[in-house]
Amino acid sequence: MKSFLNRHSLVIGLVLMFLYTWTIELSNAGVLPFAVPFPIYLTLGWGFIFVSLLMTRLTLGKDETVTLFKRFFIWRVGWKWFVAALLLEPVCIVAGVYLNAALIRTPPDFSAAMAYQIFGESANLLVFILPFFLVDLITNGEEMGWRGYVLPRLQAKYSALTASLILGAIWAFWHLPKYVTHFNIAAFGWAVIHFLSFAVILTWLYNNTKGSLLIVAVCHAISNTVGVFMPLGNTSSSENMGSYIFYVLFEVLAAIVVTVVAGSARLSRTEEKQIQGATS
Repeated sequence: MKSFLNRHSLVIGLVLMFLYTWTIELSNAGVLPFAVPFPIYLTLGWGFIFVSLLMTRLTLGKDETVTLFKRFFIWRVGWKWFVAALLLEPVCIVAGVYLNAALIRTPPDFSAAMAYQIFGESANLLVFILPFFLVDLITNGEEMGWRGYVLPRLQAKYSALTASLILGAIWAFWHLPKYVTHFNIAAFGWAVIHFLSFAVILTWLYNNTKGSLLIVAVCHAISNTVGVFMPLGNTSSSENMGSYIFYVLFEVLAAIVVTVVAGSARLSRTEEKQIQGATS
């Protein structure tokens, strides 16, 4: 059994991640004929952590499981990587919003920010930015699954760039339940480009910080936070998507620059590809 799990650890891990998280997402969307209890819904992001740790324990043993978990606490990576993690995505988002505003000659409409739908129309959003970021950082366990579990297994077989693009496609597919009740091909198409580009950026951060899940989780959380508090447009339909499209184009540019500068083989000039835990 252990030999079988080792040979198929990538596929089995992905199936379990999708099964756990999609059940919750599709139930929440009203697609499934039953409702998932709210306490279970809160574990949506942690489903990636549960599966990653379980599969690592079953295939590679206790020591590798502990090593994987400790990647969330790798923080001595150099200040420049924290700067990159905290600023790269916000710069792309803000640039996209203001370029779109300049082209349509209309100031950004901050009343359209998704944050007002979450916290109320009269909310003082400045008060909620840091708490939202911290909650997202703590509760979103995606990076344990995508970068901690899946990426090393892909990088063991492919270049860092190819592994990133494969992971980006899987990542985009995982988001389908968010579009299931209002699917729009244009909106989802731009989302796919976003996930492909963002995956390259996150691999670059991950490989250059010796596999720090903290760094990629910070980058992921700050991207979600700024996206919620900026008027990024409608990302689930083709209406008012200008700022989102320009954000994605800036992201594509960043991914291209990273690839050219760091090299497609490792997405790093100084570090090896992170493949720890990829094999027994």
